Amino acid sequence: MAVRNTKAAQELIQQWQNEWSGKGLPLNIESMEVDLLSLDSVVRFADAWNARLGPLHVLINNAGVFAMGEAQKFSEDGYEQHMQVNHLAPALLSVLLLPSLIRGSPSRIINVNSVMHCVGFVDPDDMNVVSGRRKYSSLIGYSSSKLAQIMFSSILFKKLPLETGVSVVCLSPGVVLTNVARDLPRFLQALYAIIPYFIFSPQEGCRSSLFSATDPQVPEYWETLKTDDWPVCPFISQDCRPANPSEEAHNTETAHRVWEKTLELVGLPIDAVEKLIEGENIHCRYGEQHE
Repeated sequence: MAVRNTKAAQELIQQWQNEWSGKGLPLNIESMEVDLLSLDSVVRFADAWNARLGPLHVLINNAGVFAMGEAQKFSEDGYEQHMQVNHLAPALLSVLLLPSLIRGSPSRIINVNSVMHCVGFVDPDDMNVVSGRRKYSSLIGYSSSKLAQIMFSSILFKKLPLETGVSVVCLSPGVVLTNVARDLPRFLQALYAIIPYFIFSPQEGCRSSLFSATDPQVPEYWETLKTDDWPVCPFISQDCRPANPSEEAHNTETAHRVWEKTLELVGLPIDAVEKLIEGENIHCRYGEQHE
């Protein structure tokens, strides 16, 4: 597990191992620290994983942030925090782990997205929302980052040949009662805690993630969309059914610009995916040579 809090991760791993070992299902899990607010940290994690030269069958990009009502913040890399944590860092990780994902073929990249992408708008020339053309709000930051993730995933979906066996899927978990509330003001945290009947528990909220990561129909659906030259990547709803992302998500012109701008911001060459598929080395300005 790639986590920002290894102590909490180890406690959870121990809990899982205790629960499942008694059922004849021993779990071999380890945690590695990665800070999505630092692209250097993402590169170090990807390098450490790829160095194993083993297969990676499923990558679930689950981490996210929604700093509701807070002032605009930037990462140490200089990017708006929602855009970096929800889009830029997972995009960089997904591309850098392609060698391991190809070794694990058939494999999947699962991006935990949000229905909030429907109210998002991405300006590829102003992904930090600093130009003044739009007034920043946490809602704009969050929804734009989620839309950017779908657009980037859709171009990656098109660029990965069927022969790689690597599927790319975005999903909505629904509204879930998780510690994302840590970013909310105290009075909203209190409201958030007393409405469990209206939102999913973490166990319920992970259903679409587990479905996307494990169901055999998902790669078949992915292959069908590729064959039909569908403009967006597969999107799975909170009730584990194929869904159609927003109309703006289908804007292929903007999606291509988001793709190019994302690769520029995370320090990858425009042909990074093609080179990695061919087994060639690439350079990232946030780290050393990758292959």
